[in-house]
Amino acid sequence: MIWSIGWKNVWRNKARSLVVIVAVILGIFGGVMATGIMQGWIVQRLHDGIHNETSHIQIHHPDFINNEEIQYTIREYDTVACILDTTPEIIAWSPRVQLFAMMQSDWAATGTMLYGVDPVQEKLVSEIHLNIVEGQYFDDDYRMPSMVISSKTAENLKLLNYQVTEEKLDSLLTMEFPKDLIKKVESIGKKRFRTEKDFRKALKNALGQKQFKEYGNTLVDLFSFYRIRSKVTVTLQNKDGRIVYATFRVRGIYKTHNSLFDGMSVFVRKDDLKAYTNLADNEVHEIAVLCTDKETGTRVAKRLSGLIPGNSVLSWRELTPELAMYTDFSNIMGLIYVGIILFALAFGIINTMLMSVLERVKELGMLMAVGMNKKRVFQMIMLESVFLTLTGALIGLVVSGITIEILSHTGINFGVWAEGFEAIGYAAIVYPVVTTGNYISMLLLVIITGIIASVWPARKALKLNPVEALRTD
Repeated sequence: MIWSIGWKNVWRNKARSLVVIVAVILGIFGGVMATGIMQGWIVQRLHDGIHNETSHIQIHHPDFINNEEIQYTIREYDTVACILDTTPEIIAWSPRVQLFAMMQSDWAATGTMLYGVDPVQEKLVSEIHLNIVEGQYFDDDYRMPSMVISSKTAENLKLLNYQVTEEKLDSLLTMEFPKDLIKKVESIGKKRFRTEKDFRKALKNALGQKQFKEYGNTLVDLFSFYRIRSKVTVTLQNKDGRIVYATFRVRGIYKTHNSLFDGMSVFVRKDDLKAYTNLADNEVHEIAVLCTDKETGTRVAKRLSGLIPGNSVLSWRELTPELAMYTDFSNIMGLIYVGIILFALAFGIINTMLMSVLERVKELGMLMAVGMNKKRVFQMIMLESVFLTLTGALIGLVVSGITIEILSHTGINFGVWAEGFEAIGYAAIVYPVVTTGNYISMLLLVIITGIIASVWPARKALKLNPVEALRTD
């Protein structure tokens, strides 16, 4: 009976109860969305960090970590390879030659980290080949050695150019751009711009402030192109300490969500570096290892440290400690965020329940006078508070769950801040992730909030004197 009375009392003042319920719904929705977005970013960053940058495990010469010089190759490579091949938790591994180098095109120069890889093995541990935006990833054999560079490196070498062409002008007609805009763009001519800044300036002068603000970014992307097959001269130091020059042709452009990684990572065939570095087949600087999952990777790294003591074995947690920290605390941070929201809502619930108690002083006095003990009164007030918050929470979780399910497929586009996000390795489009455990934890937090919020109003009711309460008008 107490449960029935408590539920009915929630709806004695529908407007007041609905205000609190709506506040709880919005609070839960905001908390779930914040948790989903935060965890979605962490899942994306962790995936990219492992599958593009570090893998689950990396093996190096002990001195290579502190001083990345060409002579510090992995010790007893053949033994290490045998151990990796016979470890069941390891899915794949890839040897790499890793060198600092200077790159120079006909128009600019930049420093980079040059990775000499075996394309077949590298595809098994890295997803760089899936992030090719133009060209190809070592798919064909050419007389001149090939290289795959990032869009950021292409920009630094001025291999990302901008030009208004007839073909792309025709495409503007199919995209339903204003006719006067097309004529203004055509007035720029066929001049080739080597920097985005110069092309934006020309567009702005041609279009005017209003049209440039509306169409500028779209036009910049449309008229950009990469100078695939350009020659790049690489300056590096060989095993004997001599400076050598190698010429490569750009065959592919890749782009990940981490612009810092992109700007410093260039890939060539390991075999193509032999003639320039004088390194043998079994002389490599790094082995990237991919395991069945990230936690297995951590355990296998510890085991490998004992099996190959002459080398440095680091797991992804040691290579990227910030990612490990975010992963460990992602759930806790989400619950803290929801807890703060519920803490604020608790004051609204307390206020509503206090008003409810003060309006029913005479009624509560009568119930006590006819035999309802204080324990029952306390339970009734507590149930009212729990019902109030639980109603809002359940609706909020259902609405949030549906929204998260939709957004987990469509994603949320933060393209306006894409450059800033990619500077720290996060994607501009995030796919929210909320686990069943998150929903259960939030529901428990709501119930706890309702119980805590009911204590003060219930204590107020318990202090009533039945005789004095019955005299209250």
